Amino acid sequence: MSAKHEPNRYGVLSAAFVVMFFVASIALFSVFLNPLSEQHGWTPAEVSLSYSIFQTVMAVTGIFSGRISDKFGPRTVMLVGGFVFGLGWFLTGMADSLPMLYICHGLIAAVGNGLVYNPALTTAQRWFPDIRGKASGILLAAAAIGPATLAPVANALSSAFGVSNALRILGVTFWVTITLGSLFVQPAPADYRPKGWNPPVADKPAAATASAASVASDDDGSFDFKAMLASPRFYVLLAVYAMAASSGTMLVGAVSSISQEHVGAVGTMTAAAFGAMAVSISTISNFLGRLTFGALYDKFGAFKCLSIMLVVTALAMVAMSFAYNAAFFVACVIVLGFAFGALLVIYPPLTGETFGTKHLGVNYGIMFLGYALGAWIGPRLATGLHSEVYGYRMAFYAAAGITLLGLVIVLLLAARVRKAGTMMPPRK
Repeated sequence: MSAKHEPNRYGVLSAAFVVMFFVASIALFSVFLNPLSEQHGWTPAEVSLSYSIFQTVMAVTGIFSGRISDKFGPRTVMLVGGFVFGLGWFLTGMADSLPMLYICHGLIAAVGNGLVYNPALTTAQRWFPDIRGKASGILLAAAAIGPATLAPVANALSSAFGVSNALRILGVTFWVTITLGSLFVQPAPADYRPKGWNPPVADKPAAATASAASVASDDDGSFDFKAMLASPRFYVLLAVYAMAASSGTMLVGAVSSISQEHVGAVGTMTAAAFGAMAVSISTISNFLGRLTFGALYDKFGAFKCLSIMLVVTALAMVAMSFAYNAAFFVACVIVLGFAFGALLVIYPPLTGETFGTKHLGVNYGIMFLGYALGAWIGPRLATGLHSEVYGYRMAFYAAAGITLLGLVIVLLLAARVRKAGTMMPPRK
């Protein structure tokens, strides 16, 4: 692609921003948790299982969408994904049994999400090798603004037209808007470098002279997915991703229900309306966290940012266990949302720094399985440890403990990286 015909990278980022705004609507599912339960007689735990299935299917789909996108370009994959995503939400509005809910929302909508999310994110990373953290933060901020903006809309639609029609309306909206944004997303040229920017010279790993019989990697230092899977560093980062995501996914998946039990109605605001407001507050603070940590990443690096995020999350989880006052509850939601915003900003560039960017589409798709694992842990903690006597308190303490374990692992890994003098792990 010649420089003359090269698209404006900020135009591509803007288009991807629009796409991410609408495709990140999984956070809206918290708004529909109680209405779906009441309408069909399902328990909240049964409905929330769809959220966990969604995150897992999305993550697995992202592995393949990254590889397909690397081969055929992101636009086609995202156009197909936008249609499937919208269709899944539309069909969810017609689900009258739990198996149908899991198929329509947990499977179909999740496949569409995975086809869109990974290509949009990794394409932006390749257009901005000079400011990976900021680009990641800006793009993922859209994933927070979207639910914050759409949560009150979803609640209003559900109140005015019923939960089934609200889901159908959102499905059509998602399909149209994601399609329009995807039309303007283009892949970066191979080995793209912005004008006037040269990549920093990194130290070569000590084991870079491994024999040709060793696990495959590329001459430029990038690991393919086989080499990444052969590295113990991958499993350490995957485990930390899951631990760090547990608290955040608990909040995203159940903040509306938690707020209704902890606080209930506030003044003239019904408990359901306050729950929808809590979703918006969480995602707005998540947005601010993503922008903030996007800038901090470029200045301080992944491990310091990740350590801050984990400490703040653990403390806020403990505080949340005592948050029965509306103002205190909102303050805890703000802090947790802000800290959780860091995680999805940190991990794409961290994966690129650790294993190279040539195969980032596939590699981050696999790494994202850690987030999906956290999406199983978090909601299960919320529903499994909930009791009439203690409410969600035991779930909050368990999430804080898991988060602190992740912090210990990060500190040990950071010390190992400092000693080695390079982010990339040695090759087997």
